[in-house]
Amino acid sequence: MDVALLERRGGQNFLPSGYVMQGMADCEYGDDITDMVYFVKNVFNQEIMTIYDSRVGKYVGYGEVGIRNANHYNSQRWKMQLRKIEVDTICRYSARYYNRTLHDRKVPPVVRVRQTKPADYGEQSMLECSVMGFFPQEVRVSWLRDGEEITTDVTSTDIMPNGDWSYQLHSYLEFIPKRGERVTCRVDHSSLQQSLDVDWDTYPLDSKHMKMAVGFIVFFTGFTTAVGGAAYYWWKKRSDFSPVGRQDPEL
Repeated sequence: MDVALLERRGGQNFLPSGYVMQGMADCEYGDDITDMVYFVKNVFNQEIMTIYDSRVGKYVGYGEVGIRNANHYNSQRWKMQLRKIEVDTICRYSARYYNRTLHDRKVPPVVRVRQTKPADYGEQSMLECSVMGFFPQEVRVSWLRDGEEITTDVTSTDIMPNGDWSYQLHSYLEFIPKRGERVTCRVDHSSLQQSLDVDWDTYPLDSKHMKMAVGFIVFFTGFTTAVGGAAYYWWKKRSDFSPVGRQDPEL
């Protein structure tokens, strides 16, 4: 809470440097939320005046004014009873909610591997491994080539928040693809029981060569058929096997 005091000097309003009074609640605990420590701090101009400590069950004051205020707070039975209740209603409740919604929350990633630019076998290319929608944010991404981890020519973005309590990461591999090899993006995350391996699908590249091969076969078959037909037509015309051609014109 900010409090600004106005004074009148010489008939004019005067704004001094100002005063700031702050109240802060702080819950501290370890792995076991039953071991909860609750602090309520009153701070004036960045100096602590009083602190309520649940371990001792009372306020402790600092300085003359702080000690006087602490004694006053401790004499208020309703306030002391409220502070004891707040250990459960504020601290333990918030800790359980945090553990349920954040600490214990596990969302597995969705992984996709794609070629960022068209390239044929034997040409320089780049693969992108997109790791999307995972939580918590700790994740490890690695590349494998025929089962062996690649440590060179690998770059990665920072882990980026999606704004919906999930994260994404993109890893890149520069390489020269070879026919028949297996390139894999491996993701390790706490939501997975084992590493998630996603292979680069070479079907688009292989289908391109397959279409070229099929096209060549179709062309060669058509060309052979056309040449054979033309040869047969030429041979038939020269041989003149038709019945009319064999008749004697004088008969």
